[in-house]
Amino acid sequence: MTLREQQEFTDNLDSAISWMRAIQERLKANDNTQGPRQALEARLRETEKICQSEEEGRVKMDMVLVAAEQLLQNGDEELRNHTHIQLKDLKGLWEETCTYITHCHSRIEWVWLHWSEYLKAYEEFELWLTKQQRSHDVELEMQLGVKEKLWQVDQQRVVVSDIKGQAVLLERLLDEAAALHNRTQDPSVDPQAQERLQEAYNHVRDRAEERLSLLQKICEEHQTYQGCVQRFQSWLLSKTKELTEVVGRKDTAEEKLKALKALDDSVACEEKALLDIEGMVESLRPNTSPAGVEVVVEEAEELRLGWQRLREGLCKADEGLRSSLDTHSQYMARCQRLGDDIGRLRELFKGLDQELEETQDCRDRIDHTEEQMVGQWTKYTGVRNTLAGEESQVELLKAQLRELFRFSEDSRHLSHDVLAVVKEHQSVKCRATRLCSESELGLRNILQDPLLVYDQWKDTVSHVLEASAEVTDFSHVAMLVQKIECLLKESVQLQERFSLLEVKGDLLDSVFGPERSDGLQSELSAAMRNRELLHVQLQQRKSRLQAFISRTKDFTDTYELMCSKLSSFKDRLMTADGLQPDILAKKSQSDQFGVILKDVEDYEAQVMALETLVSSSQTNRIQFEKLCDEWKHLHIAVKAKVDESDKIVAEHERFHDSLLNIEKWLMIMKQKLMSFHSPSGEWSIEGRRHEAERALGEFPEKELQLQQVDIQGQGVLKKTSEEGQVHILRDMKRLKDSWLALYEMSLNLHRYKKSTQQFLFSGSQGHHESRMKEFDSWLFKQNELLSEILSTKDVRLKQDTLKSLRADLPWGQRQFQLLLQDSQSSEAGTGPKEDAGLEDLRYRWMLYKSKLKDVGAQQPRQGRLLGEKPGLLQRVCRLALPLWLLFLALLLLAFLLPLMDEGNSCSLSNNFARSFNIMLRYEGPPPT
Repeated sequence: MTLREQQEFTDNLDSAISWMRAIQERLKANDNTQGPRQALEARLRETEKICQSEEEGRVKMDMVLVAAEQLLQNGDEELRNHTHIQLKDLKGLWEETCTYITHCHSRIEWVWLHWSEYLKAYEEFELWLTKQQRSHDVELEMQLGVKEKLWQVDQQRVVVSDIKGQAVLLERLLDEAAALHNRTQDPSVDPQAQERLQEAYNHVRDRAEERLSLLQKICEEHQTYQGCVQRFQSWLLSKTKELTEVVGRKDTAEEKLKALKALDDSVACEEKALLDIEGMVESLRPNTSPAGVEVVVEEAEELRLGWQRLREGLCKADEGLRSSLDTHSQYMARCQRLGDDIGRLRELFKGLDQELEETQDCRDRIDHTEEQMVGQWTKYTGVRNTLAGEESQVELLKAQLRELFRFSEDSRHLSHDVLAVVKEHQSVKCRATRLCSESELGLRNILQDPLLVYDQWKDTVSHVLEASAEVTDFSHVAMLVQKIECLLKESVQLQERFSLLEVKGDLLDSVFGPERSDGLQSELSAAMRNRELLHVQLQQRKSRLQAFISRTKDFTDTYELMCSKLSSFKDRLMTADGLQPDILAKKSQSDQFGVILKDVEDYEAQVMALETLVSSSQTNRIQFEKLCDEWKHLHIAVKAKVDESDKIVAEHERFHDSLLNIEKWLMIMKQKLMSFHSPSGEWSIEGRRHEAERALGEFPEKELQLQQVDIQGQGVLKKTSEEGQVHILRDMKRLKDSWLALYEMSLNLHRYKKSTQQFLFSGSQGHHESRMKEFDSWLFKQNELLSEILSTKDVRLKQDTLKSLRADLPWGQRQFQLLLQDSQSSEAGTGPKEDAGLEDLRYRWMLYKSKLKDVGAQQPRQGRLLGEKPGLLQRVCRLALPLWLLFLALLLLAFLLPLMDEGNSCSLSNNFARSFNIMLRYEGPPPT
């Protein structure tokens, strides 16, 4: 056995070491940031795959630890020391591999993100340069008057100022390109590319300054517009505003139509003023330059077009209101029809439910005959068929409601009514189906019960006849005589029940159908004939056994036979004991224990019958009492096994039911959340905000239920064999994956809901800072408790503290999600220090979760592997804590370095801020 365990340990150890070395070779092949961006992205994807394969390495480590645990339990001290050394080397190689994976992936990811941000800024700058070049390629447009020319000059000044302002961005881009070239040596960011970018910018700036000088020279005076034009424009604006106000009022459509009629009359009266202005344009021609005349003419035409547009707007508003009146009438008609259908279905469902309730109350109050149960079954079946026929009407209600949603009116009250009708239909349908099934099952059981009882009686008779064929044990013979007497009584009772069932042919036809009824009647006839034959055989066997009892007096032979029988019971109990893989096997094991218990209880009659053979000898009396004690102890042990097996089956069934319930909830909630997706793939909660809030409010309770399911699963795993644990672990993993995917969807919906609300920045910022301080204080206390777990020697205290930390983990996760949402909602008003503070808090939170997970996973194994050497655990903890503190200090130094020299490190600070801003949207571990 030891050689096989050593071989298994060696194979697992070699497999784990080979995997780690292969991973390190792959990391060395990809640990390089130089080259084009496509190669860098390929290396990033490769390191991502390596990170995802880390779980495979954990599985191999667990296999090595499980194999090592068997070797460490061996008494060979040299083998145990050698195994400890191999485990220590393997753990060092594993930690080195994990650290290498994290560092390599983080370096490549950081350079890739850095390069992506640079390319985004570079593309924006190139687009800006192209836009400026195209604008300067266009010829100068001569203006109509001095105001237009001055505006053109001011506009050109703004353009020149904007071009000069881009010099700072250009300088940052050049710095970024130089930094990227140092890391990647890519030709796209070499010094020649930087010089080309600088030359293109200088060219655009020189052309803009030349155009500004030209525009300043050609600015001339021009006549101003006449006051009547300004008054007419003001009048157009006032009437347009009045039209908007009339349309936006909350008055009835009839009142809006009256207001629009009055406004249209006043607009028509002003056409005379417009004709006067057009006449004034003709008088201005002799005193205006050709270009100025064209401007005046165009202005007059614009006034005419504005007046016409106002008239058209009045006409469209009038038509829209009249159309709205027609739409509202159509909507009300549909609502009325839908309400009538809802009322009709509710009355129908109410009547059907009342009929079911009355029938069920009648069934519960009195005992039923077969005829009464047939009547109830017929009623239940009729109700179920009626409900099935009304399913098309329920679907029609849903279709009518969807048609109403196309109108702009609020249809939420009708949607609630339709939902209530659907729920009521499902409720009554489920109840009718359940009652119909129960009634049919009960009726069938009553009608088939005599045949079932006969089958059991026949098996028992066959067993008794076979057992009593050749017997020499006095106690066994006495027990058989008692059984035969009971079977004869049951035979008489069966004959009476067969006679009653034989005359119920019509009832069998109505319940089972003609074909099944004929089969049952044939079985009944055969059973009656066989019962007569067996009854005669039992009477004959009873007479023969009674004659044998009068001749049997040998106590010693009977006692030895009974002792061997007790030994066989013990052997059967040991054979049936052991862990089972699934719930069916556990139920089968429970049934086996039940059979053994019944046999042991039946054996009591034989033990008591032995007392009749006890003579005046004290030895026989002592042997008899010893046999009774052994039987009592065996009965107690078997009964305890039965209770324990029933408890294990009940726990497994509860876990299975909880798992199915939460999976069903996940499926329903996924459909609910997907309903908030618009056809374009974006979130939309318009008109359904309360429904979204109710859906999101279910997650905290279900998260607690998920934890309870996990706890139940751990309890079931302890009482399940290894081959069955694989399936349970797979189901639990599938449940957790489904929960994480659904939880991610709920977070996205929650973020979208939050983004639609408007808050004052000052209030939200203060609340955000207060929440950050509260979470920081809580996280500090949790880390202290985790450090106490690593330093204490009390195993029970470790387990209690670890359980408390796990219970507080969901609260911390929700608080941190709220911090992220507050940060995103106030992102425009936060600075680099706030971003760095939140990122530091994020890293410490993720580090705490990682440490808690590792401690929780390693605590059981360390308790087994290192339980004999507590000093080694203390030394490891004392070494690990200073290393963590040193790591956190280096990370804080990395945060503070970009802030030490703001003048010379502007681009570096911006890159850090951008990287942290991107990381806030990532779910994985942060780059090192």
